[in-house]
Amino acid sequence: MSANNGILTISNSLYNVASVYYSPTATIPVTGQILGSLYCFLSRVLPWDNDTLPPAPTQDTKYSNQTFKNIFFVKKINTNDISPVIERINWTTATVYDYYQDDINMFTLDPNGTIIKHFYVKNRFDQIFKCLWNNSGATSTVEPYFEPGTFNANQIFQGADNYKWKYMYTITSGNKLKFMDDAWMPVPIKTTLSNPVSSAAGIGDIEVINVTNSGTNYDSTNALISVVITGDGTGASGAVVLSGNTISDITIANTGSNYTYANVSIVSTQGTGATATAYVSPIGGHGYNSATELGARHAMLTCTFAKDESGNLPTDIDFRQLGVILNPSAYFGTTVGPANASIYKTTTDFIVSQGFGAFTPDEVVYQSSTGLLVNSTFSATVLSFDSTTNTLKLINTLGTANNSGIIYGNSTGTTRVVLQQQTPTFILYSGNIIYIENREPTQRNSDGSEQFKLVLGY
Repeated sequence: MSANNGILTISNSLYNVASVYYSPTATIPVTGQILGSLYCFLSRVLPWDNDTLPPAPTQDTKYSNQTFKNIFFVKKINTNDISPVIERINWTTATVYDYYQDDINMFTLDPNGTIIKHFYVKNRFDQIFKCLWNNSGATSTVEPYFEPGTFNANQIFQGADNYKWKYMYTITSGNKLKFMDDAWMPVPIKTTLSNPVSSAAGIGDIEVINVTNSGTNYDSTNALISVVITGDGTGASGAVVLSGNTISDITIANTGSNYTYANVSIVSTQGTGATATAYVSPIGGHGYNSATELGARHAMLTCTFAKDESGNLPTDIDFRQLGVILNPSAYFGTTVGPANASIYKTTTDFIVSQGFGAFTPDEVVYQSSTGLLVNSTFSATVLSFDSTTNTLKLINTLGTANNSGIIYGNSTGTTRVVLQQQTPTFILYSGNIIYIENREPTQRNSDGSEQFKLVLGY
């Protein structure tokens, strides 16, 4: 038997992230059906055994079904509610940052799945930079920033600390509000089709050359000092920067194109010992595809539940669970099709008669010919009860309720007569739950809204 070795690359992670990003707009050509319809759900009003320490979700069928039956509201997630995200790394003074190298894995993770090499940063202006040189492991003391005059022709910032930073992109105010928190920040996904090899960099260019040994006895007035770049591309050239009789830096005159590797030598009839390295950029050049270059392997989905969502979402409850359903279905009259509305209530709603007492949230209600729960023909859990309109919203229903029949409250002893009932058009148990998050209780109120940021990792 032969021994084979394989690896899933960071591009596989980005493929999955991109699939989530594009899923709400992808359609099947013949039917026009949405291929990846996503809905965020709210679930579970019953307390955990310990409400301050929610249990971890599990992946067994029983747990999935229990989650389904406790869902009471879903809201569609659109493409503008989804963004690739990367670990948030704020620039901090006196910190040693890693720098980009083309011959090592920049995306190595620790046992907790967190990126180890901090080779990019966010500055105070929400501008993102990739580190191309860290001055041989020195600390960074000058914050990179973008303004006219601070960049060279290749959009590289170099401060007095001799760090070299490539400007990548700026987080917009809208994306900051929706997709940035203490742990994550958004990264743009490339949405236009183009051939990276047709860019100025082609397969790869050389945007910095880093001096690893300054050498001695160099004097440009008495001898020509040449930077010789050899590799499989063309056109790259640089010039030395002297500090006394040593070489402190090499500036790039031309980044060249179509390199997959490059070597640098410093040639002079006077002076010795100077060495330098040149790392080839990713395909298309640094900044061509930020999501790939910075290792986007997570997608953030955001969803805001606003007040009562036009009367369909109770404001007098608390809930403990939320998540994401992929490709659920709904009733359209007598037919079934892919869910497509922006919101769905998943409760069964009763209009009941007036009377004394009130049903309470989390209470079990039932119909029974004997008046006893043990003989019930219908049972459910109360999500909310509006005593003004006598509207009873129920989840976790079992059996079929009868109009004109009495419904009993198991805890309060309340009895009312069912006058009307409305079943949801959203089909519970349809689609696939792809994410579950258990939380401490979230208390809703009539004036408040909740924004949730859910991170899916690949």
